[in-house]
Amino acid sequence: MSFKNTILLNLISKGITYVYIPVFLLILFCVPSNSEAQNQNSGGNIVTGKVLDSSNKDPLIGVTIICKGTDASAVTDVDGNFRIKVPYSDATLIFSYIGYQPYSIELKGKNKVTVLMEEDTKALSEVVVTGYRTQKREDITGAVSTITTKDLVQSPTANINNALAGRLPGMIVNQYEGGEPGVDVAELFIRGKSTYNDQSPIVVVDGVERDMTYISPDEIESLTILKDAASTAPYGIRGANGVIVITTKRGTASERASVNFKASTGINYPVNLPSMLGSADYATLYNEALTNDAKRNGKDVSSLTLFSDKAIENFRNAKGDNSDGLGYSWNYFDYIYKPAMQQDYSLSVRGGSDKARYYVLAGYMRQNSNFDHTDLSEYGTSPRFEKYNFRSNIDVDITKNFWMRLDLGAMLYNRVNVGTSAERLATIAMTQPPYLPITLEENDNTANESYYVNNPKGLLYGDQIYRFNILGELSRTGYHNQKQTQLTGNFALGYNLNFITKGLKVEGTFSYDATEGHWIYRQLSTYSEGYRVYPSYATFMPTEGRDVYMEGGNYSGTYATGNKYDIDQTISTSTSKDDPYYHTYYQLKLTYDRIFNNIHNVSGMLLFNRSTESESGGADVDHRYQGLTGQFAYNYATKYFGEFNFGYNGSENFAKGHRYGFFPAFSLGYIISKEKFFESTKNWLDQLKFRASLGWVGSDKLPSGRFAYLSYYDSGSSYSFGEQNFGTSVGGWSESQIGNENLTWEKARKLNLGVDMSVLRHKIELSVDYFQEYRYHIITSLSGDDKLGLPSMAGFTAPYTNSGIVKNHGLDIQLTFRGSIGRNFYWTVEPNLTYAKNKIVFENEITRQYSWRQETGREMGLNYLYVFDHFVKDQAEADKLNTENYQPWGTLIPGDAVYKDLNGDGKITDLGDRTAMGYPRSPEIQYGIPISFVYKNFDLSFLFQGAEHTSIELTDAAVWDFPTFDQDKVGSVRALHLKRWTEATAATAQYPALSLETDENNKNEYSSLFLYNARYLRFKNFELGYSLPNVIIRKAGLSKVRFYLQGQNIATYAPGLKGVDVDPELGNSSGYQYPILRVINLGVDVTF
Repeated sequence: MSFKNTILLNLISKGITYVYIPVFLLILFCVPSNSEAQNQNSGGNIVTGKVLDSSNKDPLIGVTIICKGTDASAVTDVDGNFRIKVPYSDATLIFSYIGYQPYSIELKGKNKVTVLMEEDTKALSEVVVTGYRTQKREDITGAVSTITTKDLVQSPTANINNALAGRLPGMIVNQYEGGEPGVDVAELFIRGKSTYNDQSPIVVVDGVERDMTYISPDEIESLTILKDAASTAPYGIRGANGVIVITTKRGTASERASVNFKASTGINYPVNLPSMLGSADYATLYNEALTNDAKRNGKDVSSLTLFSDKAIENFRNAKGDNSDGLGYSWNYFDYIYKPAMQQDYSLSVRGGSDKARYYVLAGYMRQNSNFDHTDLSEYGTSPRFEKYNFRSNIDVDITKNFWMRLDLGAMLYNRVNVGTSAERLATIAMTQPPYLPITLEENDNTANESYYVNNPKGLLYGDQIYRFNILGELSRTGYHNQKQTQLTGNFALGYNLNFITKGLKVEGTFSYDATEGHWIYRQLSTYSEGYRVYPSYATFMPTEGRDVYMEGGNYSGTYATGNKYDIDQTISTSTSKDDPYYHTYYQLKLTYDRIFNNIHNVSGMLLFNRSTESESGGADVDHRYQGLTGQFAYNYATKYFGEFNFGYNGSENFAKGHRYGFFPAFSLGYIISKEKFFESTKNWLDQLKFRASLGWVGSDKLPSGRFAYLSYYDSGSSYSFGEQNFGTSVGGWSESQIGNENLTWEKARKLNLGVDMSVLRHKIELSVDYFQEYRYHIITSLSGDDKLGLPSMAGFTAPYTNSGIVKNHGLDIQLTFRGSIGRNFYWTVEPNLTYAKNKIVFENEITRQYSWRQETGREMGLNYLYVFDHFVKDQAEADKLNTENYQPWGTLIPGDAVYKDLNGDGKITDLGDRTAMGYPRSPEIQYGIPISFVYKNFDLSFLFQGAEHTSIELTDAAVWDFPTFDQDKVGSVRALHLKRWTEATAATAQYPALSLETDENNKNEYSSLFLYNARYLRFKNFELGYSLPNVIIRKAGLSKVRFYLQGQNIATYAPGLKGVDVDPELGNSSGYQYPILRVINLGVDVTF
């Protein structure tokens, strides 16, 4: 048996973690054998030299040097020096080093050289892909921000959207959908919100508009956001909300291919789970609330069924599962969730020659479910989210002037989950009293024996009020399985037209994307009796009712069914198929780029494109867009810059004569630091550049529907002809949407003023942009009684009009500090900040009697609330307010909330006393603070991310005491409710008097009592890495071996939400959603 096979068997027999077996295999089989050893040529010339970092001139240790076309090679020493024997004096040396751009040099007889190598990320940041063109950062006059794969891969998340928070100035990221694997998509905004219609930016991947949600970070070379009109004007009616441009990795010409393998495994678990009170506190507050209701309604307090003092004491000392006979006290959220494993693997190959280059990647990621007590093994599956990624990018130079590009991508995901939903589980956890059992005890009562026999998994508790069971939902509802496949493809041919004029090129691109998906449902259905909905698994309850558990102890009586079943019903099977989606895109591009006399830089582009996109529903008419784009730029001596961009685009949503729009933009740049009068500053000022742009962009996104210029009819009421309904019933038609043939696109006028500065040999860099946006002709619906249009009684949908106006302004700031201590320690701090504040100028709102109720003139998305003033002091004040009918929500008692009478009419009313309060939900300020350190072979990075000027109005179970569900259920209570009003706590109370009833006075969705400042600072990411020394791994034929430890969502500081136990990025104000996940990840990255 060979040495390699012996090692492999030993690894397996000793149980090496499966995540790392592929790594050992790669290292093992790359070790050269005696027959594979390479020897340098015995003859030839000796060349010596030094390799330095281009930015700080520090020597680079371990750089690989290869003599092109030969086996000769060398590696730099600790001082960056090397010595290599080459076969001939005109040889070409190729230098490669992980994290740096490859470099080649023709010796031309030289025997001593000095080489400056540039960091890979720095080189990428110097070139920016703006969708249709690639520009040097120095030449850009618009507002753009870029990050590279190095930043993205630090976030161990399946969804690329969630990796962007805090990374880019101008980008606002809100993870309001929670952390459920497969559906945890964060919302993205560029420079905030400027319209009350669709505010999302478009995403362009390799030149084509596509979804980026589940692209693997490992296949991304760079991600750029285009923010101002100069950058987005070429996208015309598609670019008003900004553009995200993603460029995937491509092959590079090199002597040999580079193979990279990454493997990581870790755990994820929910954070910031709601903390509900246990049975002792629940019982105490229940007694108090029931007593308050009796006083409010004039009932006899002595007749109430309350928890006894002994039961409360037992609950306080109970273990929780009633194994001690002291009663139940459940924490349902702890019962629902558990830590889960996640894994991520990728294998990529990159290389090529001067004629053909390639990049190929295959990736796999799996996240197991965080739901506890689930076992789908009887169905041959398990709850999980899996994602497969594939990419193949190929570039071929057919001739010197003729090239081809072929890009293929695929993404498949497979999501298996239990038959219930995260929302229902959260609802049960907030609804079910903690003193009730989850499963019933098996006692010795013979009347229950048939139930035990027919339900071997145990008897689930359920009654006519608390109808669903937490364990039943987790373990007996079956499962559903969603599968989706996305395929993308680009094919491009290009030709240099130098025979016409130097610098002229033409390129044509064809793209086709397709998505299909289907669902498998093996679920247990529900059934209804009136408004009550029941599960189809069997539930049981004590014959005497649930009150037997109010005293704790062990129940010995008989059980009865809690719904109409005494055994679980059969799982049903069904399937469904998503509407197929396809997108076809054609593009023809003519570019020109030339330098005259080494000082006049002229470039330009003309591009025609057309796309066809399927509409959900299959048989509906496809979406179509087409347009012409132009970009023309000139700079003199790379000092004075001017650029003109335009988009001429058409949309199907508008009638002929209004479909096409022309969107121009102008921009200027000036690197003043290159002027002669700045020569005295060259020893400390690297660059000072001013930028300015003004332009117009547009949007064709309707509030809903398509073809807004068409009028529609819909089915209406029927009429029966004949006597006593024995005649013929004829259906009718009624007017639905009224079209507007004059409707056209929304427009935005955007102004951007920017300054870029770099000092002390790029150790400090600053980029600041001030922007203004005037969005007008906003497509506005005139339906609704709050609009100056058609009232709801008109009977049909009012037409859309171009009438809305919104202003938006703000700042983007990015500051970079970098430095070193000695030759081995480097650090970088790159804080960034986005500030964007909007104001509604006009939205066809009716003129309201009171200015504080008017939305016009204020930010979009504000909360309009009743202003809390104080708690009712005593019965005398309660009687006075009740006599005056001061508040419209029933009888007041001491401890109830009293609201301010803003209009002074002596009564609280909707139109007179609700006013704008707080901030919008989406933050007006968002920032990030990335910090990184490198010491020898160790690297450490942190990301702190936060938001300011954001508010959340909590409702229902997220904040109310004993909230009402499904018309008859009464929910649970939180720690916040211990600070309720009582006679003893009147001076310090923070919450009104408790009630088991609906109580719209104290539990009001428009009460400022429940408006919270949602500002936060989150320890978003960390990564600690260690790279094995080159002198060790080179013997195994490897270029890089790096081990790393990652973390995400480590800690959160949200002072304004203290006491309510909700995450600051809670999207559902009632709290019914899957929590955000914390991830701890361990991985290895190997390149050879």
